[in-house]
Amino acid sequence: MIIKEAFPFEIREIANLRIPLSDGHSLTARAWLPLVSCEMPVPAIVEYIPYRQHDGTAELDSLMHPYFAGHGYACLRVDIRGSG
Repeated sequence: MIIKEAFPFEIREIANLRIPLSDGHSLTARAWLPLVSCEMPVPAIVEYIPYRQHDGTAELDSLMHPYFAGHGYACLRVDIRGSG
């Protein structure tokens, strides 16, 4: 497998991002963002999964989502309620 590490956009990763819900609970997420997203809107890819942040497909996601973020997409991997 070829792993790319150079992309058109610089990215930042946010681990353990909390998304508050109206009932006082929160969801946990991990985000990969192109830095330009602080200055302008970018399209988003949202993955809503039951596998928690460090199980299941986490290893593959740590390669795939930075790739998309590096090409201008905000990527969000959200644990469904009751997992994580």
